Amino acid sequence: MTEEYKWLGVLVFILVVFIPVTWQAIQRRRLDPPPMAKNDRKLYRLWRSDPKAYERQYGEMDRSYAEAQQAKKEAKEQASNDQDN
Repeated sequence: MTEEYKWLGVLVFILVVFIPVTWQAIQRRRLDPPPMAKNDRKLYRLWRSDPKAYERQYGEMDRSYAEAQQAKKEAKEQASNDQDN
């Protein structure tokens, strides 16, 4: 009977330890970091630890980066449409 309690204790310990860690990992995967933070580990860590500080320092650069990517995408679509005609 004592052996059964030991296994139950081990099972409870494993659940108590691994469920929160797994939950945090799932939540972290759902987050969508800003464009610059996706490609730079230092910026990603800053964004994760203090999103407001990240926004103050790199928010404008992120917006201009997103605009440049959108313009590049539109230019590429325009070029492909011109070739089709």
